[in-house]
Amino acid sequence: MSAVLTTDALELHHDTPRGALRAVDGISLTIDKGETLGLVGESGCGKSTLARCIVGIQQPTGGQLEIEGVRPGKGRAMRLERARNVQMIFQDPSGALNPRLTVERIITEPLQVAGIGSRASRKEAVLEIAKKVGLSAYHLERMPHELSGGQRQRVSIARALVLNPNLLVCDEAVSALDVSVQAQVLNLLLDLQKELGLSYLFISHDLAVVRYISDRIAVMYLGRIVELGRAEDVWAGRLHPYTQALVNAIPDEAARTEDAPILEGDVPSPVNPPSGCPFRTRCPHARAACAETRPELRLVGTHEVACHFAEEIGAQVAAGH
Repeated sequence: MSAVLTTDALELHHDTPRGALRAVDGISLTIDKGETLGLVGESGCGKSTLARCIVGIQQPTGGQLEIEGVRPGKGRAMRLERARNVQMIFQDPSGALNPRLTVERIITEPLQVAGIGSRASRKEAVLEIAKKVGLSAYHLERMPHELSGGQRQRVSIARALVLNPNLLVCDEAVSALDVSVQAQVLNLLLDLQKELGLSYLFISHDLAVVRYISDRIAVMYLGRIVELGRAEDVWAGRLHPYTQALVNAIPDEAARTEDAPILEGDVPSPVNPPSGCPFRTRCPHARAACAETRPELRLVGTHEVACHFAEEIGAQVAAGH
């Protein structure tokens, strides 16, 4: 299966008066055609920064990124080509949509910028994609403020899809919606994926939502991936204490283990991260070795994890403790 997206040791570091801020700190990922990779972690761990690097809003300071096997260039033609291959859906549809334009003009705008088609063909393309996301001709005549939150997010999805991209980056795309509307939008994304062969990078702080929609899950903490594998392997195995804590934070989650850690405190500053394992200051399993050496991703059982004591933790999870 061919990769739609590949990153190799991707970095985005900012110089600050206090030192280098490592927002994205060596991320290596692949997303295959038709696959959904879920990226989960708390606010401040670097998920959205990684997303902006992938779509070209921000430029990485190190590592490599390839889209459809090609490294993106910097000229206008290359930016337009990248936009046709990769589009982004943002968390807040109200802030992402121009309040002065009708829905039809909002969805049409990417085609105009890219110089695609005639006025008549663009109108036809907009009608077609609107129907795919559950919008009618009535909705196309409305202004964004006249629509519900779920309808506005459907407009955002339609705008992203009108260029026929291969990869959608969904950055907290359902977190601002009511639970019932979340389910509708998630199911819409799954239906569109099946119909159009789309690939998704689905970013969320909610591991339960990520589990529902994803083929594989990557758990991110302080700019790095700490656990990566098939969705059910990561969910059932939970070899990293941070992943355990994320599961334990889900209300009424039957999969929680009795002694699972509860997240306390905030994510450390990426300017001054802890020595060794970045999670050690919040980890109930931390020992001397954790302060001395930063664990790298390694295969443990069915998937990869960055933890010195993953085997021991996995045995505890398997035993239900």
